[in-house]
Amino acid sequence: MFRSVLFVIFICSLCSQASAQHIARLRFEDDFSYLKSDSSSKSWDEKLKYLPIFGQATLSIGGEIREHYQNYTNVNFGQIPASYVTGNPHQWLHRILLHGDLRLHSNFRVFAQINNTARFWNPNPITNQVDQNTLGFHQWFADLKLADQLVLRLGRQELLFGQERFIATREGPNNRQSFVGAHLIHQLKRLKTDLFYTHPIKLNQGALDDEKSAEKLAGLHFKYDRLLKFLNADAYYYYFESMAREYYSTIGAEKRHSIGLHLYSNPQRFNYDFEFSRQVGQFKSLDIHAFMAVWDVNFSIKPHRYIGFSGNFVPGDQSTQDGQLNTFNTLFARPPFGQTVALNISNTLNVSPYLRYQNGTKWIATARASFVQRTSTNDGVYTPNMSQLRPYDETRMTSDALKLCDIYAVDVNYVPTKHYFFQAELGYCKAGAYLKETGAGENVIYFAIRNAIKF
Repeated sequence: MFRSVLFVIFICSLCSQASAQHIARLRFEDDFSYLKSDSSSKSWDEKLKYLPIFGQATLSIGGEIREHYQNYTNVNFGQIPASYVTGNPHQWLHRILLHGDLRLHSNFRVFAQINNTARFWNPNPITNQVDQNTLGFHQWFADLKLADQLVLRLGRQELLFGQERFIATREGPNNRQSFVGAHLIHQLKRLKTDLFYTHPIKLNQGALDDEKSAEKLAGLHFKYDRLLKFLNADAYYYYFESMAREYYSTIGAEKRHSIGLHLYSNPQRFNYDFEFSRQVGQFKSLDIHAFMAVWDVNFSIKPHRYIGFSGNFVPGDQSTQDGQLNTFNTLFARPPFGQTVALNISNTLNVSPYLRYQNGTKWIATARASFVQRTSTNDGVYTPNMSQLRPYDETRMTSDALKLCDIYAVDVNYVPTKHYFFQAELGYCKAGAYLKETGAGENVIYFAIRNAIKF
């Protein structure tokens, strides 16, 4: 561990001297086009971003190294599989991502990204696909420019839309999410349109053994910047199909349609973010009727200091006898409550007051309380990937309790340059009556530190 810390400090010293300012969250969106006409002396990383090969062909090379320590007390509220050695694991998570962006012509490019992730110190067996992937092609796709503003993308790729309440990169865990399929992108000055048909990628722990899932995800997403002076808007339709989904201990095939609207402001003294979505479809013999409402408003009381109020109302299944399924499926969303607890917003009412300090993108620190309860006693609760969290045992399914938990969390993000990212996160979750009545209901403590170097 000591050598890892020294390595991070050394890399940080290099990054503090680097001048490139065009590293994007989705690495295939990196923009170093200014280097074509820049005749000045280039930094070490800029030399990797524009490598002429032959004719008009150029190559850009980049990557990321992330080292991540985390510690749990009573992981999953103390409800752990029999194969686990401890319910209080601490672990070191390691991730390397390397990519190459080959532009053969102004109308054609090939992008490829490989990943290596590993988990250390934790004696428990790995039971999910987010902790370790020895070697894999995380992304590989070709872009063909069909017209001035129209691009066709074919292959394995990351997707990210809006506030990631449906489709996310899954940045927090060790392994990010990717999809394989076709993606049509139309970009005007203020309107971006995405049309896609994909399959999620299922990650395995070994080398080059990832699989295309049989699940299907397709959609149409519109993003309109500055629809009005203080209003931006996203509108979307998503289609999801799976042959084996589970809701309240019932497993079956699902076909689900999601349509929604996301309204939000540009950063200013008063900020707002509202999202509403409706879902219909079929699960086994049940008709799907579900909806989601999410809000986040904050106000600057002093420069860089904000007081805010966020939350959600996402009803669960109302009855087991009405021929309907009212459970909302968040598809491939980011974890809504961070890494402290693997809890989704489906079948929850949550209110979250918070305080935030934000100085541009360099410093963001948030202290938040989230008070969460079920909305329906006829439905369980779910993890962010829509696995059933409770009830996990059919003999303990019945509980009239609504209270889920109270979560108190602080996270600090420090980004001194585009090349270095630091995050510290501390969370405490007090288990409520529903968790205690349906199984182990211990309080959870979580602590994590993440360092990431990007070039």
